[in-house]
Amino acid sequence: MMGWLCLVLVLLLPASYQLATPSGNGQLRRLWLQDHCSAGICTNVEIGRSDYVILSQAPIPGLTMLTFINSSIAKIPHLLFDTFPDLQILRMENCSLETFEKPQFEGASNLMSLFLGHNRLKDIPKNIFLGADNLATLHLDSNQLKQLVNNSFHALKEVKHLSLADNQVEQLSPGVFGGMRKLQDLNLAGNRLEALPRGIFDRNLNLTKLNLARNRFTAFESELLKMQPLLTHLDISGNILQELTLNFSSLDVAVAHSCDLRRLTVYGVIRELDLHNNSLREMPHIPQAGNVSSLDLSHNPLGNLQGNPLRRFTSLLRLNLSATNAHELPEGVFKKQGHLQMLDISGNSIYSLKITIFDSLKELQYFYFQQNNWNCDFLQLLMSSFVKRRDISFMEDITAPELVDDYVDGIACWYESDKQSKKCESGGSDAAMELSVVRNEIKTFTELVEKKFVKVYRMLEEMKMKL
Repeated sequence: MMGWLCLVLVLLLPASYQLATPSGNGQLRRLWLQDHCSAGICTNVEIGRSDYVILSQAPIPGLTMLTFINSSIAKIPHLLFDTFPDLQILRMENCSLETFEKPQFEGASNLMSLFLGHNRLKDIPKNIFLGADNLATLHLDSNQLKQLVNNSFHALKEVKHLSLADNQVEQLSPGVFGGMRKLQDLNLAGNRLEALPRGIFDRNLNLTKLNLARNRFTAFESELLKMQPLLTHLDISGNILQELTLNFSSLDVAVAHSCDLRRLTVYGVIRELDLHNNSLREMPHIPQAGNVSSLDLSHNPLGNLQGNPLRRFTSLLRLNLSATNAHELPEGVFKKQGHLQMLDISGNSIYSLKITIFDSLKELQYFYFQQNNWNCDFLQLLMSSFVKRRDISFMEDITAPELVDDYVDGIACWYESDKQSKKCESGGSDAAMELSVVRNEIKTFTELVEKKFVKVYRMLEEMKMKL
């Protein structure tokens, strides 16, 4: 740390600072970094776009990580990597960076990770990363980037993790990622992409994780990733994809929620599938459904799952059927799910079930069934003969007391219309039934409004970006 004592950062600033230079050729402010930095953490550092920055006297060896917090920095100091020759990690997030200056990364051969997220960068000049030959992680998320050209990432042959999320990128050149032969994790979420050029990933043979969420795709072609045998994680959520076909030999995780999906077909082996908040009225067609271990179908209008549509999903460990417009479930619907550990049927309108429906769920550990229209007598049976008997974890209800007849272990329920409510002994059961109907109507209306709100929010975000 004694090295900080000999480091002077000199900034050319307006004459109002009244600190004359020895040569008398202008006005200077001298900033001692030991007043702002400790153990590689620097706070309240200010560097303007027109400031001339000198990191001088002698290099400071041994410092491998430098982080700027609560700082206003419009550019990376030109001699930063000469001053810190051993620097491996540089974090300049939320620092108001506006531009790169050539040659920006001379002397940065030891730099391994560069985090420049949440700044104001508008473009990436060609060949700007020359010198950072060993960079493995680059985060440029939440900037104002609009276009990426073929030489934007020239010289970055060692990069494995690249994040360009939440920018304004509208198109990509076919060879923009061509030099990144070791690229494994690419995040393009939250941009304005409508399509990807053919062959864009043909040289990224090591790609394992790709995030294309929250763009403007209306179609997706698995053919774009035919050269990626190691791909395990694909996220295309938040796009408008009413029909979707995924064709991969194997995927660990596929995420396609909030896409307004009406129909989905999946070929090949897939382990985890997240499809919540879509418009599915039928189960996805998955010929090799026996390999699926996690399936999230919540907030889809699937209804009562007639015809035993889960019979091929024999390896499920987690199944989410929350808010799927179910009023009942067929008796044998879970007959093939002997390995199931988590089941969620909350947020539906289920009144009663045959208790034998759960007989095959020998491994169940978590069961979420709150926010339904449970009959109190059945609910007591469910709790005593299944949930408590097997020590299964569950979640209590949040339904207001004035809208229910009773609670069983924290789960709201109602009595038969011809029985007297335990809380309304003066014949209030009819009113309770009416309240139950009103509650269901309110819930259905709320879900509809939520879906419309998501669409309106997207439109407002797009208008905001244009403005």
